[in-house]
Amino acid sequence: MQTAQTYQQRIDEFRRLLDATERRLKSLGLMRLLCFLAIAFFGYQYFSNAFATAWLLAMGAMVAGFVASLVQYQRAKDKQALYRALLSLNEKEWTLVTGKGADFEDGEDFIDDQHDFSGDLDVFGPSSLYQHINRTGTLTGRNRLAAWLKAPLQSDAEIREVQGAVRELSGRIEFRQHFAAHAQLANETGHDMQEIRLWKSAPMEFLHKRGLLIAAYVMPALVLAGIVYYAVTGVFVWMMLMLFVNWGILLLNVKKVNAQHVLLSNKEKVLGKFAVLLRMIGAEDWKGVPWLEARKRTAAEADRSLHSLARISNLLDQRMNLLVGIVLNSLMLYDIHCIFKLERWKEKHRGDMDEWLEAIALMETANSLATFAFNHPDYIYPEVGGGMSGTGGAGIGHPLIPERECVKNDWKIDAQEQCHIITGSNMSGKSTFLRSVGVNWLLAMAGAPVCAAQFRCHPVRIMTSMRIKDSIARHTSYFQAELQRLQRIIDVLKRGEEVFIILDEILKGTNSEDKLTGSRELVKHFLQYRCAGMIATHDLELGALEAECPGQVRNYCFESSLENGELHFDYTMRAGIARNKNATFLMRQMGII
Repeated sequence: MQTAQTYQQRIDEFRRLLDATERRLKSLGLMRLLCFLAIAFFGYQYFSNAFATAWLLAMGAMVAGFVASLVQYQRAKDKQALYRALLSLNEKEWTLVTGKGADFEDGEDFIDDQHDFSGDLDVFGPSSLYQHINRTGTLTGRNRLAAWLKAPLQSDAEIREVQGAVRELSGRIEFRQHFAAHAQLANETGHDMQEIRLWKSAPMEFLHKRGLLIAAYVMPALVLAGIVYYAVTGVFVWMMLMLFVNWGILLLNVKKVNAQHVLLSNKEKVLGKFAVLLRMIGAEDWKGVPWLEARKRTAAEADRSLHSLARISNLLDQRMNLLVGIVLNSLMLYDIHCIFKLERWKEKHRGDMDEWLEAIALMETANSLATFAFNHPDYIYPEVGGGMSGTGGAGIGHPLIPERECVKNDWKIDAQEQCHIITGSNMSGKSTFLRSVGVNWLLAMAGAPVCAAQFRCHPVRIMTSMRIKDSIARHTSYFQAELQRLQRIIDVLKRGEEVFIILDEILKGTNSEDKLTGSRELVKHFLQYRCAGMIATHDLELGALEAECPGQVRNYCFESSLENGELHFDYTMRAGIARNKNATFLMRQMGII
């Protein structure tokens, strides 16, 4: 359990760092208190001792000490938040790799019963593939990972590029975990990116108003001149006149300023964290890994630009401060200067912003796949390419079944074969093996390693029919829902797409004779198209298709055995048709009959 030991070591290290940081925070808090008390004492002495310069200098030194301790305190707080995030991450990883369950976000809101395969292959939801893989922290990242698993890559070259990135990242645990922790600390809400995109797409309201821009620089100078004139002559009319003009300018534009501020308020933290993530991508040497180098090129200079936007957002937030909102606005048209800075940034960078955010989301996706690879060092990267013939491998297991419990099987599609009919008794392992093949094929197309000793596949569309549900809301019976799923598969095949089909006990909603006839006709119909598939069934008679369609259909089975009055399963797939049955035995054993 080398992986578990690695996580335990990191847990111990981050606990130590967290303890040290908490001690530093207490020291800095005490320092701030002492500086504050010293400022009060030296201030009192200054006013009590005829404004002696020495006391003023001492007070200034304490003010500097207070500010420095405040800065250091905030930095220590940031480190504390980072160490806590890293500690939590490693504790979750340790729990996962030691077989005590997955505690990561499971993507339950991505469950879609109408999707080609995600419901049948346990891609989303509790104890799902997504939960085992997901290490995203931003909403954009989690959505990108979900989309990646729902629509995996369809190009050999792209898959190989992603495999290279996943290999490289899997060995960089420091980068991976710090990247995931900073993404988590962004604390992005569902409204953040929506509001930023609304602001980004809105028309320019100020940038091209040349008169307003001139006034933004001229009026503060005139106000200053009015103040100087008042100080010299005691006449305040000109100063008040300039202030009234400023207030008029602000009132004429306050509605439009507020509209932009509403969309960008309190965005400094999330934008700042996005900038940190981009800087991390750009700072790494990716050693000639093309996929990662492409993300690095996108990230170049982007972090400074996003930091700039974060600062402007913070400056705009300060208008809600009474001092800034009244005094600085009156004297220097603070709102107008902020809004011009904002629109200059938007004019220069709004075309790049989506690309920057996509770079973060893609890196989070690769980071998640790389963590999955690190957690499963025995998994292999599959060969990708070629045709359907030769697809398969050796030692294929299900990645969500713990290693000590996982029974692995060999499976391969030989030349001209299109359909494997898999028979077997109840609970013998048919459905689990179908899902093992489907999930590993999906992982392969995502660029991840697979649970196998050897595996080869090529990008195709995966379509399944395994867990069909009726729907009262859609007025759909179980049988109708199954027929609609099969119809969709046929429609895709008719369009000429190549499909890998996984069916489990089809046409359960009709009588045995009709079910067998329909199943036979369906299999023969599939043989006309560019597809291959696996069909698990209890209908042993369906195995006769191997003789009727030689070379295209092949039979496999999972058997059970009765030993000393107990039922045993070895979960091993064999060639041929199953012979043993166990339903009646199981019902008697459980006292049902």
